[in-house]
Amino acid sequence: MTCLICAGHAESVECVAGWEERHCSQCGSYRMSQTLVLVMMEEGQIFDTPRMREWLTTRRGCVSIPSIEPHHAILVT
Repeated sequence: MTCLICAGHAESVECVAGWEERHCSQCGSYRMSQTLVLVMMEEGQIFDTPRMREWLTTRRGCVSIPSIEPHHAILVT
């Protein structure tokens, strides 16, 4: 499976409907809304990987597995 943030190798983890969960050795564990995944694919957008990893690290101070929704996405502009 592929990491949705860095496109590296990641393990897919079963989770609730409407979400994709991954565990990447570089990005860590996270959940991403399927809506965001589809929008990014349709629009050909990619994450700003370093900044997204920083956001995930910060969020892990509050929750063990951060959830990325469309308004959290830090994209390459």
